[in-house]
This record gives sequence, C-alpha cells and structure tokens, in this order.
Amino acid sequence: MSIGPASHEADMAVSLHRLVERAPLLVDRIDTEGRIVALNSIELKELKLDPDKAVGQPLETLYDGDSAHRIRVLLRNGEATPAAFPVWMSSPTRDETPMIAVAVADGDGGLALVKLPLGAAALGIGDELIERVEILSQMIGAATEACWCIEFLEPVDVSLAEDEIVERIFANQSRWRACNAAMARLYDVPEDLDFNTQPVSQYFPATHVNKAMIRDLVRAGYRLDHAAAVDQRHDGSEMLVENDFRAAIRDGFLIRLWGTTRDIGPHRRREQQLSERASSMLDILSAAPDPIIVLSEEGLLLAANPAAENAWGRGADQMLGRPIQQFTETRDAAGRLRRAALAAADEAECELVVVTANGAREAWRFRVAMTEGEFRRYVATARRKMRRRTRSAATEASP
Repeated sequence: MSIGPASHEADMAVSLHRLVERAPLLVDRIDTEGRIVALNSIELKELKLDPDKAVGQPLETLYDGDSAHRIRVLLRNGEATPAAFPVWMSSPTRDETPMIAVAVADGDGGLALVKLPLGAAALGIGDELIERVEILSQMIGAATEACWCIEFLEPVDVSLAEDEIVERIFANQSRWRACNAAMARLYDVPEDLDFNTQPVSQYFPATHVNKAMIRDLVRAGYRLDHAAAVDQRHDGSEMLVENDFRAAIRDGFLIRLWGTTRDIGPHRRREQQLSERASSMLDILSAAPDPIIVLSEEGLLLAANPAAENAWGRGADQMLGRPIQQFTETRDAAGRLRRAALAAADEAECELVVVTANGAREAWRFRVAMTEGEFRRYVATARRKMRRRTRSAATEASP
C-alpha cells in the first residue's frame, strides 16, 4: 500500500510536534502586541507556570527587561531572526534562567520563540563577570538601606506628554525586582512573604504626593535624589519616605526604575517638634521685659529679643551675625560672658558697658547660661545697672 504526499506531510507534522513536546526545548508564541498566546508543556513545567495565568500576559512576565526589549524590537520590525540570541527567563518565584533562543515567524505577524536552557559558560559569561554579579548581589542583599527596582511589564513611552507619562508609570503593569531584605523590613512585610512578589501599588500608591514626585522625576530627566513620597506599609498605614531615583530607558521606553528609600517620618516629626519648641521659645523671649541675647562660642550675636532692640536702639538686622564686642566698651566681652556661664550658679554674672545706638554708655549686668548640643550656645539676660544716687539728690528728694 503506497503513501501519498499529503499523508507523508501529515505524519511529518505529527512527528515534529512530538519532537518539540519531548525535546528539552521551551516554546512560546508572542502576538503582535507582545502578549503570550501559547506555551508548550516543557516551558510550563520548567518555569512552574499556570497556563491560565500566563496566557494573555505581556511577554515581560516571562522575560527580563533587556530580553523583552529585544523581542519587541523584532515584533516591531515584523521579522524573525535566523541567528540565536541569549535571553533570561523568570519563573513566578523570580528564579532567572539563562537560555539561547531563536525567533520564528508564526504566520500571524507574531513570533514563536524556541529556547534551550544554558549555563553561564554557554552564554559566553566569564567567571569574572559571574563573580562580579554575585558580589553586587550580596552587597545589595546585605545593605542596611532599602534598595528596590520596579520593572515595567508594559514599558512606558517617554515621548508622551508629561501628565500621560506620570499616569502610565502608575497604571502600566509592573513588578518589583531584586528588592533587598532591608526593603521588606522597612515596609513591615511578614517574613513568610517575598517582597518581590507583592503588587507595586500596595506599597507605592498613586497618591497626589507620589504623582507630584514622579512628575519631578520626569522633569529632572529620570534622575532625582531626596524625593519625598508617602508610601504604605504592609498593614496599610502611611509612611513618609525619601527616595533616590535612577532609570533605564531603551529606544524611548522606560523599562526600569531603581533606587534607595529611607523612612524620614521620625526625622520630620523631630524637626516639627523642634520647630514648635523654637516658636514657643520665641514667643516667650518676645514677651520678656528684659533684654535677652544668644551668642555663639565665637561671641557672635545669634538672636536678640525685642526688649534688647528697644533698650539699645538697634534692630535685630543691625546686631545679628556681628561680634558682641562691637556693641560694648568692655574688653574681652565674649570671654567674660563665657567665663560667667562656666562659673557657679550664684556667680554666673558679669558686668558690661553697652554702647547704645545714640552713643550713650550704659552699664548692664548679664546673667549667662550655657546650652549644650552639637554647637555650644550662651543665653544672656541683661538688667540695667542703676546708678547710685548722690547725697544731695537724696536730700532734695526727701519731703
């Protein structure tokens, strides 16, 4: 019994299909929009994929950013490539596997990607490079500062209008990549959860503050430091953070953002407390009837209350930042004040002759206290020394 050409071709097709299914080759089809259409059983098994979840997703869910970019260029050019090229594929657990791939036109404008898993040596990656990557990975993993990376499964076209870019950075599909343990601790992620598998929007929501920060990032050319944002911890509570941003842009598309994050909430609260304390102290000093001045270790006037301005006829702008010696006739005025501050409590006073704005010489007694901190300061309260009354004046004043 003879076999016709049509039957022979059918048998060949079946044999090839079985070969593809049994051989250690990973095969998937990508449509013209860059979405996964189908995967063979080997790829599903090797990458531990659920076909119902994988089909219809952007190719970036399987391929790393650089590999996905290369495939999209092939799709955009509408051509396959006879030459093999390296790719990196990732599984839902974020384990990355190097492979060698060949792209074949599928007849519908898309591509079939046939891949074979390879070791680093087969991809031409030398021992030195492998060691360098390992060292960098260990450094990031052990860093006490939170390090993060957001990879866009749907790259963002940076040629769009500014508002549209901001919206797409939050709306396009993205995922965390290579975030370290410090990042998980910062956001209070439970130890049994992998931060890199959590939704980006859970911790970096599209709030007004965060959109304004991303707008600043775009205007700064995708490189921005000390950018404040309001993120969310794992339990949903808000957290004030500061970010340093860097970006990877390929052929006009933003494919990756990365950087570091710091919790600045406690620092800002401390600043607010100090500001409130300073305001309260200014209110108290402004209401004090006696002149009060603050000096630096070098004897420069740092602050003066309204009573000091009125008593000596000079505004704060005429005194602040200048040496106390300019306004006194007494030698070594700053030294006298410093020594008084260091003396016993009942002796923490000294007398200075102050030269007022109209040239008058007046004796004032200063009581001095020292404040400790990063910089030493001296706070001096002054009272005018009354002149002794003469005997004749006292007699005339008596009834």
